[in-house]
Amino acid sequence: MSSSKSEILSKLREHLSESLEEARRDYQLAKESRDSDTKSSAGDKFETGREMMQREMDKLSALIDTTENSLKKLQSLPSAAAAVVCEGSLVETDQENYFISIGFGKIDDVYAISVESPLGALLKGKKIGESVEMRGKKITIKSIR
Repeated sequence: MSSSKSEILSKLREHLSESLEEARRDYQLAKESRDSDTKSSAGDKFETGREMMQREMDKLSALIDTTENSLKKLQSLPSAAAAVVCEGSLVETDQENYFISIGFGKIDDVYAISVESPLGALLKGKKIGESVEMRGKKITIKSIR
């Protein structure tokens, strides 16, 4: 495993911060568009356009909340290595490498997964040398950082 826990955390924060900035910008643009839309003689068309902008704003607002919560969760992760897999663990297995944190996907050579995910739940509490089975594949823990 070539990535360190601090490198992965840094990259996750960077990706989330960029997503948050983009979502906030898109939200502001949608709000300005909704607010600047003037009522025309085609009243139904006006209401439909405003409703579509409001729905877009609602989706963006939910994305902003989720991203902010993910950033807060990353901040609260323990930095010390534990003897068993828990939140904040960087787990090397004979299959892949996992950072137990937030469900994000692949960062470099590591998958960021949450402890609530199916695999995260299986790995939680396991020690080096122990195995879990996921989709018919045996996964053995080689190290925990």
